Amino acid sequence: MPRNWLSFTRNSIPIVSVRIDGRRYEAMIDTGASLNMISPELTIRLGLPRQGLQPIISVHGEIRHRTLATLPSIGAAEFELAPCKATVSNLAPLRLGLDLLLGVNAFKNRRLHLDFKEGRIYIFPER
Repeated sequence: MPRNWLSFTRNSIPIVSVRIDGRRYEAMIDTGASLNMISPELTIRLGLPRQGLQPIISVHGEIRHRTLATLPSIGAAEFELAPCKATVSNLAPLRLGLDLLLGVNAFKNRRLHLDFKEGRIYIFPER
C-alpha cells in the first residue's frame, strides 16, 4: 500500500518535506491559511512569473496587497498536488527557516487528517 502520509515532529508545528521540480523543500502545513505563501527567494529560484496582486487581510484587519504566483505541482507523500496560487511573502518573521507555507488551496478536493501525537498528516485521494 502506498504511503499516504507526511511525517513531522510529534506535537509540533507541521513542517514536512515536499518535492518541487525534483528538489526537496520544507513546507509548513497551515490549514488556517486560505492561500499558500512562497518566499521571494524561492519564487526566483523556481522562475515563477508574477501574476498580479492578491488582497490579504492581516490578523489586525489591515488589507495588504501581495504579489501572486502559480506554484507548479507539488509532490507530497505519494500524491501530486495540482498547481495552485501562492502569495509571494517574506516568511522570515516565522523564524522557521521556511520558503513555503501550504494553505488549504494546495489540498483542494482532498481530505487531511493531522495526528499531532504521531506526527503525521494523512492525505486522502480526490473523490
